[in-house]
Amino acid sequence: VPGLANAFLALIRRDARLVARHSSEVAHPVMFFVIVVALFPFSVGSDPVLLRTIGPGIIWVAALLATLLALDALFRSDFDDGTLEQMALSGHPLAVLVLGKVFVHWCA
Repeated sequence: VPGLANAFLALIRRDARLVARHSSEVAHPVMFFVIVVALFPFSVGSDPVLLRTIGPGIIWVAALLATLLALDALFRSDFDDGTLEQMALSGHPLAVLVLGKVFVHWCA
């Protein structure tokens, strides 16, 4: 479906531009991730064997929590300015349009 592909790519371009303009919304979750990963060894001790054992899990948990911080901004501006309603009325499958937004969110 050429119309759907054009809408998908236009949405990706639009959201990528918005992410570039609002870089602070990207910086806050990244800083949260860095702070959590850097401060965690203070809470469990500096034993290298223990840190090597639990390190990957801590990194994943910190990454997921940082992603949750940015999740609010995913649809907030589109809801506020009516873009979400326009997407729903566009006739394109919402799942594809949401996939485009989520793709840009994960790439940012």
